[in-house]
Amino acid sequence: MRRPLLASLLLALLCSAGQAQTLRIATLDWAPYVGPDLPGHGLAARILDEALALNGDRAELIFLPWQRALNETREGRFDALMPAYLSADRSRDFYTSMPLLDSQLGFFRRRDHALPIVPGDLDSLRPYRIGVVRGYVNQSAFDAADFLNKEVVSNDWQNLEKLLRGRIDLAVADRYTGYQLLAQNAPALRDQLVFVEPPLDIKPLYVLVPRKRADGEELAASLDRSLRTLRRSGRLQQLIAEAHLETAMHSRDVANHPVAKQLPRPATAPAQHFGGAPRPELLSWQASLL
Repeated sequence: MRRPLLASLLLALLCSAGQAQTLRIATLDWAPYVGPDLPGHGLAARILDEALALNGDRAELIFLPWQRALNETREGRFDALMPAYLSADRSRDFYTSMPLLDSQLGFFRRRDHALPIVPGDLDSLRPYRIGVVRGYVNQSAFDAADFLNKEVVSNDWQNLEKLLRGRIDLAVADRYTGYQLLAQNAPALRDQLVFVEPPLDIKPLYVLVPRKRADGEELAASLDRSLRTLRRSGRLQQLIAEAHLETAMHSRDVANHPVAKQLPRPATAPAQHFGGAPRPELLSWQASLL
């Protein structure tokens, strides 16, 4: 009995090894979440690596300019793209799973230039020059607000540099990315910029799997299961804590149903509030975890 059992175990291991794959993942240089020079290629990359390893798979990261990474993954030239915000347009071209983690998207301003704005009140932004990055999805209502004066640049650092020079009044950026870039590129000027509270939105960061990939839905579902396993075990929270990032996910339980097709709630939904300040609308996957 022992020999057939051993043979069965060896056969299972061989089958598992045969199914293991190296996935080509398009990404960008977006510290502190991902970057070619960051330890472990950044927090998002470390989370993805551990999730894939549960199935014996691994990721090969290809660093590209964002718009190119997005376009070429949409066409199926890469197995997936990460980390990315989800939008209605992207949901038509990609499958996704439970997010890797959340980011805080909002505005940076000069410390010496106080502005009477409320991030969730778009009318309060009318008088100002606002820097945005080409190809980035921000908050849906903000992106659709054609009446705002938006100046487009190629990356986050160009945005912050223009803000430091007084060429714009506000720069849209992730909180942690903004402070990381300032610390790297202009540490002596770091305190000249501040993040405006509250954030414009809490944005989950996803792995996007192109629908043009034959087994894309299966890959997204597998990744979803692995990420939920990491979360239930406490390992996901540990990785986030080690990176010293706040997260909106820490108090929620994992839902049992897939979230691959969940989209942001419509802009017309009633606003949520906390502590007397406007709260970014919950995404449907977040609402399911409350």
